[in-house]
Parts: sequence; structure tokens; C-alpha cells
Amino acid sequence: MGRRRPALWPWVTLLAVSVGTIGAIGWEVWPWTVEMSFARPGPTGVAPPPAPKTAEEMRVRLFFPQEAIGILMEEEREIPQRPAFAERVRAVFVELVKAKGAETRSPLPPGVELRQVFLDAFGILYLDFDKKIQALAAGDAIQTDLATSSIVLTLTTNFSEVRRVQFLSEGEELILLTGGVDLRKPLQPRFPGEEAQSLGSQPQEAK
Repeated sequence: MGRRRPALWPWVTLLAVSVGTIGAIGWEVWPWTVEMSFARPGPTGVAPPPAPKTAEEMRVRLFFPQEAIGILMEEEREIPQRPAFAERVRAVFVELVKAKGAETRSPLPPGVELRQVFLDAFGILYLDFDKKIQALAAGDAIQTDLATSSIVLTLTTNFSEVRRVQFLSEGEELILLTGGVDLRKPLQPRFPGEEAQSLGSQPQEAK
């Protein structure tokens, strides 16, 4: 007699039961998996750091002497804003001594130091320099006229509070009179060779 083959039906039954169990588990788990896939937020990029705030700037108008033809050349620049009035005046002076054009120059003698800045109730801006400011009148009358007009026009144009400018040397008034420029008293804004502009309601000086 031939050898009997082992019965396969127990294995087939076990396989069917396993497949059914796996299918039942998958049927229960699949809706929850789909729901979670929709609920999961998508990937988000890292937000870039905020750009640093740039310092506020102020636009200034600068008047540089052009000695070749005896006029003032205007130039506009952007400079950092300063909180205090005296600091803003000093910042404008820094730009004024940095003449960039080949035909223009600084209105101040070399090495002059601005020591103090003071504005009174009448709109007179006092600029207290060291003694080197006295070289301002060392040249001819045209050079002095250009230099003083450059400084006074620059300051009165950029600061509405300033109506006139008084030059001082270490706290004392300059005793200088050259050409049409009298540095013994506050100077009004004017272009070289022109009469001082009228300031309307400005208080008259006692005679």
C-alpha cells in the first residue's frame, strides 16, 4: 500500500483564519489612520528672523563754498537721526567738513573744534569753537563771506528753530570785521554778496 499524504486542510484553515483576522484589524484601523492623516498639519518652514530695525535718518542740505566762481554749491545727504538738538547740529557739521567734490571745500579752517552748541529763546544759535576759528577771517573777504554763508545757510536751512548764528571762540565773541562780514554779532542767512534776508517778526536789537 502507498504512503498516505498528510492532510492539508488544517493549514488551509489556519491561513484563512489568519487572513480574516488581519483583514478585520485593518478594517477597524484604516478609517482612524485616514482621519489622522488629514488632521496632521503639513510641514511648515522656519520663519526667518525679523530684519533689524534701521536707524531713522534725516535728509540734510549742505552748502559748500566753491571759491573758483564765488558761489555755494548745494548737496543733499542722508545722515542718522540724533535725539538731541545739539547732537543733530554736530552731525550736520561733521558732514559739512567732509566736502566730497573736487571743486568744493570745507568752510571751516583745518583742525577747528566745535566745543559747545547752544540755542537761545530768540532763535540765535551760538557755536563755540576753539581759537582756531579765528583763522576764518585770515583769508580775503570773499573766502570769509563764502565760509560764513555756508555755515549759516546750512544751519538755518536744516533747523527751523535757528534764525541767526553767533560765532564764539572759547566762550567769547569774535572781534572780527572783514569785508561785508561782521563776526561780532549774530549772522542772518544770506548768499555770498547778498544782503541778509529779512526775518519778519524777529525782535530788533537795541541800538
